[in-house]
Amino acid sequence: MASISDTFEYIELCCSNFDATAPGGQFWKGSTSPLNEIIYSWPKFYWTQKTPDIVGMKVISATIHNVWDTVNTTNQTFIYTIGGVPNTITVPVNSYTGATLAATLQTLLSAITPGLTVTFSASQLFTFTQTISAVAWNLTFTSKQSMYYHLGFLPVSVNGSAGVGSTVTSTITANPDGPRYLYLNSRQMGPLINFNLTDGNVATTGGPQICKVPITGAKFAHITYADQNPTMFFDFFVGTKFENFDLYWTLGSDQDQVPLDMKGSEWNVKLGFIGYRLATRDLEQKPKKRGSSMISS
Repeated sequence: MASISDTFEYIELCCSNFDATAPGGQFWKGSTSPLNEIIYSWPKFYWTQKTPDIVGMKVISATIHNVWDTVNTTNQTFIYTIGGVPNTITVPVNSYTGATLAATLQTLLSAITPGLTVTFSASQLFTFTQTISAVAWNLTFTSKQSMYYHLGFLPVSVNGSAGVGSTVTSTITANPDGPRYLYLNSRQMGPLINFNLTDGNVATTGGPQICKVPITGAKFAHITYADQNPTMFFDFFVGTKFENFDLYWTLGSDQDQVPLDMKGSEWNVKLGFIGYRLATRDLEQKPKKRGSSMISS
């Protein structure tokens, strides 16, 4: 912080999902958990101090428990076609490594074609091999709501071969354990700040994302995030009507942006705000001494 200000004050708000008494949304795609648990993954918070006249905000820090499923009900399928007959393969909701996903895929596919094997290499590629059948076959990923990202194929692609001993191998690096970062989202705050994502669709408008958090821990590890630019705040002109807001997490990359199931685990976020001092609105509140709060110049 570069200067002291009598006009603005710095305000912190600490949010724990366990503090919420109501969910922030009424639907939950991508989860197999009971709907009454959504409050722990998509909480709604109430601003207990209703008077601040807010002009800036940012996410200061967060602590998250890595418990979410990287394969969920929005990205768990692809089509396996053999001899002209399509079969929809549905991978169970869970989190996987390359080895465990390969074993699961082999079980699912060999139930249709005995002798089909699936392996995962040190170079992060899956290889599917027909050891018995000589007919033509392929793996199809019809959209981004499929397993293309986890298995290392392009979305909207058909990847085929034919013959005994024929193989289909990932065309790009596979990500069996999911993306390497999360987005923190808020339907109330996201559209009001200048936090941006790139997108291939020229008609896309700003979304609910307010922060990007790297996934630095393996499954069941705790992830701690701290903002790298503590003096920079987003403009956030909401006046005194900012009384409640929601927060939820989504997978990074171009995965379907739906609330993650946090399995009822505790996570917390610290938000920083810049607001006008009461002294700038009410002379009776003017402090006797020069204020100590700061704002960057």
